[in-house]
Amino acid sequence: MDLHSHNFSESEWPFADAINTTAYTTTRVLFDGFPVLLVSHDQDGDWQFLCDTTTDTADCKIVCLGCAYQLDKSVGDLADLPSGWMARRDSLTGPWDRYIREPDEEDS
Repeated sequence: MDLHSHNFSESEWPFADAINTTAYTTTRVLFDGFPVLLVSHDQDGDWQFLCDTTTDTADCKIVCLGCAYQLDKSVGDLADLPSGWMARRDSLTGPWDRYIREPDEEDS
């Protein structure tokens, strides 16, 4: 992913991954202001920042990890989420519940 600017300083970057690491979100988070309620740090290292309202692949958008953090800096609380884990919360201000991601059939 190409480098571009963000509205936070490098010193506040919480993730071990690079700012320009590819991440996934939904059109609802990116364009409609839906809160991030589900975060997945996949076994392969990919990050997903989801609103938990859609599973339609047409709603998937690719962003950089920096843009995901810029959209909702509270996801920085999950910077230490291990690969293969997920976190969920009920609302934008709710606490994150972390758990090991159960493998999908297609992961087998």
